[in-house]
Order: sequence, then C-alpha cells, then structure tokens
Amino acid sequence: MEILLVIFVVAAIVATLMARFGSRKRRHDDPPPGEAEIQAVIPTFHVLALGLPGAGKTLLLASMFHELQAPSRQSYYLSAADGDVARLSSWFAQMANTSQAEDWPRGTFASETRHLSFGVKTQAGDRVHEVLRLDYLEYAGELLTDAADINSDRRTELFAQVHSAHALLGIIDGGRIRQHLDGDPQGWTELHRTLNILVPHMIGASCPVSFVVTKWDLLSHLHEDENTRLSLVRDLLMSNDHFRTLVHLHSAQRVIRLIPVSAVGSGFASLDASGHVVKIRSAQARPAYVDVPLSAVVPDLFDQVEMRLDAKLRAALDAEARRQTRLNSAQSTAMLAFQASARALFGALSLPLAAFAADVLMGLPRDSRGMAAEQGQAGPASQASEAARRAGEFLRVRRQVLQDMRGKPTMLEERLPSSRLSAGK
Repeated sequence: MEILLVIFVVAAIVATLMARFGSRKRRHDDPPPGEAEIQAVIPTFHVLALGLPGAGKTLLLASMFHELQAPSRQSYYLSAADGDVARLSSWFAQMANTSQAEDWPRGTFASETRHLSFGVKTQAGDRVHEVLRLDYLEYAGELLTDAADINSDRRTELFAQVHSAHALLGIIDGGRIRQHLDGDPQGWTELHRTLNILVPHMIGASCPVSFVVTKWDLLSHLHEDENTRLSLVRDLLMSNDHFRTLVHLHSAQRVIRLIPVSAVGSGFASLDASGHVVKIRSAQARPAYVDVPLSAVVPDLFDQVEMRLDAKLRAALDAEARRQTRLNSAQSTAMLAFQASARALFGALSLPLAAFAADVLMGLPRDSRGMAAEQGQAGPASQASEAARRAGEFLRVRRQVLQDMRGKPTMLEERLPSSRLSAGK
C-alpha cells in the first residue's frame, strides 16, 4: 500500500503542474491543448507471433488486418504505414482470388523478419483518436528449426523478443491436425515437433499466450458442433507433454487461450488427392475468428495483471476505479498526466508489466468491462477547459474501444468454452 500512497502524492504534484499549464499562454506552434498529455499515455503493446514454416502465418496476418482495418463490426480499426497496407491488401486479394486453385501468398523467407506497427483508432464525432498501438513481430519459421543457425545473432534476438513481449501467439498448423486425423503419421510427427519447439520458448515468458489453430475450416468434418470439435483438438494438443505442462504450470496466473481461426472461412478450400490445400472455384473468402487474437491482447494483459494482485490491493484499485468514474472533465487532463507519471514510477520499481501498471491503477480494465463513463461537461472556452475537454473525450473513446476489444474473446469463450485453457480442463 506504500506504493499507492507515493502514487497519489505524484498525482497531486502533477495536478498542480497541469493547473499551471492551463494558465500559460499558448504559442502559435504549440500542439492543441491537452494533446501532449494524451500522446504521453498512448501505450504500445508488443505482440510476437511464432510458428513453423507452412503454418499459415502470412494468411493469418493478411486476414486479421482485412477484418480489422475498418470499424464495421466494432468501434475501433487498425491503421498501418501505406506500404504495409498495400502489402497486406495484396496478400489478401491473392488469397481470395479463386481463379488459380493453388495460388497462395508466399510464406516468410528464411532470412526475413516481418515487423508491422498498427495504430488502434476510433472515430468520435469529426475526430479520429489513436488510443493504443500494437507492434507485431513475426520471425521466419526456419529460425526456430534450423540447427545450423542456433548461435546466430538473430536467434539471440528472438529469445530477447519472447521475454519482452506483452503477448505471444503460437501458430499451430491445423492442416497437420487434419493430416494426423486422416491417418497420415507425418501429421502426428509434425504436430508434436511444432509443440516441442514452440512451448519451450513460451514457458519461461510471463505474458499471456494464445495458441492459434489455423485452417480451422479443414477440420469441420470432426463434429457438427464447433465446441465439441475444438474440445477434440484441445485434447489432442494436451497429449503433448510440453503443451500440457505449460497449461498446468501457468494457467492459474497467466491467460492461455486456444483460438481456432480460418483465414478464408468455411467452404473456400479443400484438400486434393495429394493432400494439398486448393481453392474452390467461385467460393468467397469469409474469415472466421481472425479478429480475436489481436483484439484479446490488451484485455488479456490487464486480466493477467489483476490475477496477480493480492485481495487488499485489488480492493484499493477497485475503489480508485469507482472514484474516477465520477471525475468531471476538468480533472481529466491531470488524470492523463498522472497515468504517465505513475507508469514511470512503476517502471523504476521494476514491477511485472510495469509500463502498463498505472493504467490498471486508473481502472482501465474495469472500464473496458462496461463501467459508466465519467459525467461532466466542458468548461469555459480556455486553454485549460479545452485540454480537459479533449482529455475527457479521449478517455471516453478509449473505454469504448477496450470494451469492444474485450467483447471479442468474451464472445469466443461463450460460443467455444474450450477456447480458454486451464489446468482443470
């Protein structure tokens, strides 16, 4: 509780500084009032995707962006650099084109690392707000499997990225599961090889993990009920010692998910006589669940922070969260600056997930589960009131985005309870 006391002292100091800021005359080249404080509390979450060659990482990435690049099913959307948008859109278009049955986007080259930065944005009135950023990193699958490269700088870099990530995506090739279930022993061999390579990388990390089963459409024959189908896949994965150990050791204090995805959707592709995945002419791509892995990153991270809090500290945070729902807009700017200062304080103390612990303190995860937004109206037309108005609007739209983000994995769990892994399952 001493930490909370220090932070509230910091809050008082920051509020005083913000009051002084409000009385300073604005220069012509200054940013809009409150903008610097807003930018200071926009966090970047680092997502690392790991998967062996042929698992479907490229198709998943293209399909995820396609589904989330417009606010058609949620209040938020992803933005990216122009070159990345063109590349992702080209991959999706190539994938969706059924004129050539075996024309799929190429995978990641052995020497290639894909690094994309996504802004998570939302529209409020006539303004677009960027509320957080997702830094997406994907290494070539060969880096995980090439023994000759074991001491390379890139391998060392990969290990460092695993331990600094805020979310890990383990990409499991659903085609290998289908191959095994069809009686081909190579499928079982490759599936266990995948898990034996991926899980040791993840077991020492501290962030949430989502195992993403690709090519879910190829497994529709397992059972007509989708959750029963996923339960069968889960049981198959749990037969691997490494996978089972990860779930039993870490599911009590880490969020571990099993997310089935199809980059193209049901009825788009099938297996030919040689076992190759081919497109069905005139079929239409309708991706399934590909919006869940990235949408779950932030709520899963905050849920995991809460799982590690003791009861007394959790009660204090809940009380603070309830208090903040009653803040008026004149207090919002100081609150934003408070978050930035508190994050720095937590970072100096080297606490787990330090960069975002202040957002937890400010009730951010509870807001995303639907707490009422703060009341209050904008004050007089001055720099201070304009800064407060902008800060209040930002906080409101951020809460809406986080609520919508949480809705994606919640919907998946309601529809497919087997998607949440725990030691008891």
